[in-house]
Amino acid sequence: MKRYFLAAAAVFCAAGFARAASVTVTEIKASGSGGEVTVDSRLSDIRDSIVRQFRFSNYEFLSRRSSNITQGATTTWKLATGDYLDVTLTGDETSKGSTRYTLTLLVYNRTSQGKRTILNTTVKTQRGQVFLVGLGENAALGGTLILAMKAE
Repeated sequence: MKRYFLAAAAVFCAAGFARAASVTVTEIKASGSGGEVTVDSRLSDIRDSIVRQFRFSNYEFLSRRSSNITQGATTTWKLATGDYLDVTLTGDETSKGSTRYTLTLLVYNRTSQGKRTILNTTVKTQRGQVFLVGLGENAALGGTLILAMKAE
């Protein structure tokens, strides 16, 4: 009986450490300069943030995807540019009822020699807060790729 209790306690403890976050990535094509700013209606929830942070005149919604990521695990998405985005949940902390996630982002393209890194960074973000990452001009896309990311 004692052995079963210890086994059950170990399972509950392990479950407590297996934290996860739901990460949403929205891809945005930004282009143009000057003139009236046009933002795709599907970006209305983040319109003010992207217009304030970037100085383009046109923002077009490309895609939105979500995935649950457990701590230490990595999710990979193929981006509209043909590059890849690896998102790894490397940590989380809760203080005074507020959760803060640490995410490692790796954007790369695959070549015959392996991976060529475009961006490799770590971001700390509050639960539910959107953060924006601009990946620069991409000729194949015809504009700049912006990633709007949120962890919940």
